[in-house]
Amino acid sequence: MTAETGAAWRAGIYARLSVANDERKNESIDTQIEIAKEYIKQSGNIELVDCYVDLGKTGTNFEREGFERMMQDVRCKRINCVIVKDFSRFGRNYIETGNYIEKIFPFMKVRFIAVTDDFDSESVTDENARLSMNLKNIVNELYAKDIGERIRTAKKMKQRMGSYTGGAPPYGYYSKAVGDKIVLFPQTETKDIVAKIFEMFEQGSTYKAIIEYLYKNRIQRPTVYNATKQVYCAEGEPLLQWTDETIKDMLKNPCYVGTLFQATTDGRYAGQNKQSELHEDNISIVTHTHEPIISENLFFKVAERFERQSRYSNNRGFSKKVPQSEDVFAGVIYCGECGKQMKRTSNTKTLLKGNIVRNYYYSCQNRYRVDGYACQSERIPQKTLMTIIKSILEKEFAFSKMRPKYYCRQNEKEAEKRKANIKSLKAQTVKRQEELILKGSKLYLQYKENELSREAFLEEKGKVDKEKETLSKRSAELEKEEYRIVKEAEKRNHFIRGLMKYKKEAELDRTLVESLIDRIYVYNGSRVEIVFNYRKNDLLSWEGSGCKKDIG
Repeated sequence: MTAETGAAWRAGIYARLSVANDERKNESIDTQIEIAKEYIKQSGNIELVDCYVDLGKTGTNFEREGFERMMQDVRCKRINCVIVKDFSRFGRNYIETGNYIEKIFPFMKVRFIAVTDDFDSESVTDENARLSMNLKNIVNELYAKDIGERIRTAKKMKQRMGSYTGGAPPYGYYSKAVGDKIVLFPQTETKDIVAKIFEMFEQGSTYKAIIEYLYKNRIQRPTVYNATKQVYCAEGEPLLQWTDETIKDMLKNPCYVGTLFQATTDGRYAGQNKQSELHEDNISIVTHTHEPIISENLFFKVAERFERQSRYSNNRGFSKKVPQSEDVFAGVIYCGECGKQMKRTSNTKTLLKGNIVRNYYYSCQNRYRVDGYACQSERIPQKTLMTIIKSILEKEFAFSKMRPKYYCRQNEKEAEKRKANIKSLKAQTVKRQEELILKGSKLYLQYKENELSREAFLEEKGKVDKEKETLSKRSAELEKEEYRIVKEAEKRNHFIRGLMKYKKEAELDRTLVESLIDRIYVYNGSRVEIVFNYRKNDLLSWEGSGCKKDIG
């Protein structure tokens, strides 16, 4: 109901507190809500329905939980009035804020009130009031940009001074304020461990050998140390091993020779969620900022070993010469011995004729652990696994002649359903393209009749052209998707019919595996169990040269 009928406006109070350090105390969440409530009391024709709060959220975008909940209530007609303390609490993005106040809210018949800015959309009748609102929104946006720029500039200045601006200090160091800087100092209890890791790697030790050394000496990994400050694990307590990634990151960190390599963002607003790309201008490298743990000579020897490994890999053809094929069983294959998901690895082999082939294997991710999670499972070649899976599927279809035919029909029905959805999306795209053509014509007429300035016309036309280009690409993608759906359905049915006729050349693909299989368990001795999507309580397993059915 609206105010014209005599009924009260159903209001939602929106309050937001930013992440900026200099946020004024009188703009606390409670204060904002109280100001809005007082306004409601004095109005006489507004009733409060709910309060929507975003704490620690930037005003430069509208991706906020409280705001989205409020807009959902607006769409559901639960509220038809939005009250904020001032424009800046609603948002600091001039274009988006103006779009809501001047277009979206009027279209949805929603009243908007900014109390301390003395703005009420129901009483705005002249251009001066709207101009005042727009100017305030521009000021708010400039304020947000200024805050972001000041934070970025201050951070860069600290980095250039050699101040550490990161979070937890690198393993082997602790941080301490020295004047205006945060300086790193070697940690007595852990610096020798860092030096030992560098020395072992430079002398040829593998990651596994280093991990075994750390585990044997019961050295806690960095994450545990940061949380507990315990360098060594006490006897009887569980100990987790270090990871390859942790050691690699440590060996490549120039911090250990006294150099700070730090990054800032390139001008994004304070508090925004999306990280900007890392450009050279946003990288700060300052040498001799703190006491090194290892010598530069040792650090560069370690770097040389990484370089040699890279050259060796490229010369042997591990990367570009032999591209990897699709991982058909990714995400569905698990170790039957410990339950951990299995991972595919590969190696290359040069044949007598000089051709390089890539061989694939699946192994448990716990297979190479040295701690209490170590698994004694065997790895299985992909070719062997593929043969076993196809044999199990043949036996599965042999249990019931109707099941393959039924699955083919279901497969076709699913394809038709997906095609119908694609057609619906294509129709929506065509409709929007037609709307944009009409909108472009109207903009041109407004420009010719001097209702729009040249700058405004070109700006709006640019937006229309950009959306038209996006929709054109979307249409092409939908056409490809529709074609792909048809081909996938044909391919899956071809595979199933091939199995029905016991054709060994029938090939599995990832889409078919995901549609048929929920999980695959691999045990030692090449025993494999399959849990099917359509019959998850039953298991089919393969042992040696036969297949047996296990009813769960």
